[in-house]
Amino acid sequence: MKIGIVKRTTLVLILLLAFLSNSAIGQTKKEIQFSLDTLYKSHLKLIDEYRQLIVDWKRYDAFYRHVKASMLDKEMVNEPIKAGITMFDNVWKRQSEQLKLLEDSTVYLLDSLNRLNEHHGTLVMQNEVYLRMLNGKLNEATYPNTEEELLGLWQLYLSPMQLAGDAYKSGLVSHNPFTIDESLQKYNIYQLEFLPDELANIYFKDGRKQNCFYEITGFSVGAPYSISCTKQQDEFEMTIHVSPMPSGLEISYEIPVDTTQVIYFNGVMKH
Repeated sequence: MKIGIVKRTTLVLILLLAFLSNSAIGQTKKEIQFSLDTLYKSHLKLIDEYRQLIVDWKRYDAFYRHVKASMLDKEMVNEPIKAGITMFDNVWKRQSEQLKLLEDSTVYLLDSLNRLNEHHGTLVMQNEVYLRMLNGKLNEATYPNTEEELLGLWQLYLSPMQLAGDAYKSGLVSHNPFTIDESLQKYNIYQLEFLPDELANIYFKDGRKQNCFYEITGFSVGAPYSISCTKQQDEFEMTIHVSPMPSGLEISYEIPVDTTQVIYFNGVMKH
């Protein structure tokens, strides 16, 4: 575009020079010299612009050749510009499609990694439960002789159990603590802390902490008794049945789920 402007300007200057030569007879020497100086300055300016255009053209040409060499196959590098534009469009289209495929693959990979991380977390939790169950069976049993000796933090090692069958044909069915549904697992207590003034903290597997009041009914060193835990403000109520056994204090409690079958958590409680 700039080269066309240079051509038109040069043509105007030539016509102007011819006009000045025809009218030089009627001009003074000073006026002629001024016209010549003006034409010479314009000529120098045009030369500078022409040189700058050459420099710019070389830059664009080098850029074009670099892009062709980078994006096109070797046998297509020497194709003319018109054909090169079409080739660039095709290459860009393919790269855009590959980029979209890469983005989709990345999303799929991240989703897979998230599922793997969740599965890893589940395995870690299951391993913790399994170790706690083993520790609960191997550790030395503790038997409180008074209600005051119940004070403190107790570790619970529990598994879900379900009452199944009809009358005279019923039984207790144990559930795998590693595969039970989260709706049941959230009622699994792993720590129970009895405090003075009949206050208690209950720690559930899902991370919840429930503070409440407790009341012991029928405490005995060698016979079953119960512990009622309540808090009216949170509408929380739970009754824990305790039985002194050779393996420790065996406890069980019913969980409040909407089901046709009665489900308990059963296990041992140790310091």
